[in-house]
Amino acid sequence: MSRWPFRLGAAATVAAGMADHARAHQTAETSLILALMTEVLAQAPARSRTDTALLLGALGASGLGGLHIATATHLPDPQGYPAGFRRGAAWYALAQTAYLGLLWRHGARPHAGAWPLRLGAAGLGLGLLLRHDRASLPTLSGYGTLLSGMALLAADPRLAPAAGRALRVGGWLFVASDLLILVRRYLLRGRLSRALAEGLMLALYASAQRRLMDGLLELTRQQQER
Repeated sequence: MSRWPFRLGAAATVAAGMADHARAHQTAETSLILALMTEVLAQAPARSRTDTALLLGALGASGLGGLHIATATHLPDPQGYPAGFRRGAAWYALAQTAYLGLLWRHGARPHAGAWPLRLGAAGLGLGLLLRHDRASLPTLSGYGTLLSGMALLAADPRLAPAAGRALRVGGWLFVASDLLILVRRYLLRGRLSRALAEGLMLALYASAQRRLMDGLLELTRQQQER
């Protein structure tokens, strides 16, 4: 199946985000998510209905989360609209829960790999929230916990190599993109630096969703065939 719809959606999302245009950002990111959902539906016969439902649920929740984050981001105030970020994080938490369910369902388990890096990423995010936005700490730290759990399971070295490589990279890219959201909100004030951070964050996010979906489609297909 052609990946051009996803690639075009990803490129448009990055461009709209860097241009600081909320409506264009929302439209482009929705097209990115719809392209991935189309791929899942096209390959649905290769996996169970439960797996397909979880994949579609994760993408749908991600799409709704992205709409809220885009609305909350493109505002004159560099910190955006905190309540919008919290609503976006709540939807993304639902998406991460679906990803966690898929990974656990197909054998991924916690492991002891890369703990210093994982703790460093968690500490950076927690520190920024404590310093700049304590009101959002319960929601965003809860989401961060689910995201960290997803990335941990995605990096399980016992997963089949064909799926495991994509999942491992996708998990780390997701963590990196979300940390950049916090850096952009709380630390950057210049227009150029914020535009570059937004573009990088969205590029990482699109790549994370691509890698996770590739890995999960492969993982569930392999399991289905056994």
